[in-house]
Amino acid sequence: MSRAFSREMGVSLTHYRNRVRVGRALERLSAGDTDGARLAADLGFADQAHLCRTIRVHVGQTPTEVRMLLTH
Repeated sequence: MSRAFSREMGVSLTHYRNRVRVGRALERLSAGDTDGARLAADLGFADQAHLCRTIRVHVGQTPTEVRMLLTH
């Protein structure tokens, strides 16, 4: 299934899943969510550090930097 997904979508299943989770995280950050550990747990990340690394890979900034940009 993973190979078929990658072939059809052009990205790996993990990359796609993380892109969706980062999108949800950005929505929550823009709404003012500040509890990174809870956000990570709610979105299925292993921990807050995993959330931060994944957001940085996809967006190029930390969740704190993103939240500051989205709320100002």
